[in-house]
Amino acid sequence: MIKSVLSKTIAAVICTVLVAAGAVVFLLPSGKPQSSREAVQDGVAYIKELETKDITEVDQELKLRVSMEALEGMDVWEKLDYFDTYIMGDSRTAIFNWSGINPDHIWAEASTTIKWIEEKKDLIENAKPKNLVLSFGMNDIGMYDTDPEHYWETAEDYVEAYRYYVDLIREVSPETHIYINSIVPALPAGIERQPRWAIAPEWNAALNEFCSAYGIGFIDVDYLADRYAEYYEADGVHLYYMDALNDWGESILEAVENKEFGL
Repeated sequence: MIKSVLSKTIAAVICTVLVAAGAVVFLLPSGKPQSSREAVQDGVAYIKELETKDITEVDQELKLRVSMEALEGMDVWEKLDYFDTYIMGDSRTAIFNWSGINPDHIWAEASTTIKWIEEKKDLIENAKPKNLVLSFGMNDIGMYDTDPEHYWETAEDYVEAYRYYVDLIREVSPETHIYINSIVPALPAGIERQPRWAIAPEWNAALNEFCSAYGIGFIDVDYLADRYAEYYEADGVHLYYMDALNDWGESILEAVENKEFGL
């Protein structure tokens, strides 16, 4: 079976090379222009190289080449759409409504915590996104003061709760790749209003460790607080600034591409 699939894959490559032989110029996967004769010679060498590789390796290599060609000329938001990326989170995540990503791929609502994942379970199940980025945290930290019975005092408590919601996503959409954004720190003005927000770095460290152990992508965007501190809203928590949004998008895309291409 594997040999058959590999043969079909290589046959497809052969067809590509033969078709290219009728052209004056051929672009090899490296992107270097060559004559028809040179193209055929190098194409045959490439096919022979493929024959020595495992089918999984060949499939991954060809997938990478096709994807890289498709992504050429796209901006960050078009690329995230290409990879079927959804972003889910609280009011801070609402900044993605200003991006070029498909608005149907942005699930953001003010005052939400990770508990919202369960409320939107059917939405996740119906969409079955290839990539789902979760961006919660500030409300999760702050709610303990007002409702300690139903929220989380420590980072350890929070990670255990997150495990439940990740398992829930995997249950309804098992093929979805899950990523967790770090909790972008609040500024002093925000911490003055809610002192518990000062523990965000501690929670991020626990989340990073959890993601590594549980096969989840961790997207560290803490740098946004330092880089764009002057552009925070007066509350010291929300950051609605286009350059920050673009950087955040690039960080998400890097994580998604690393997963897609096995980097």
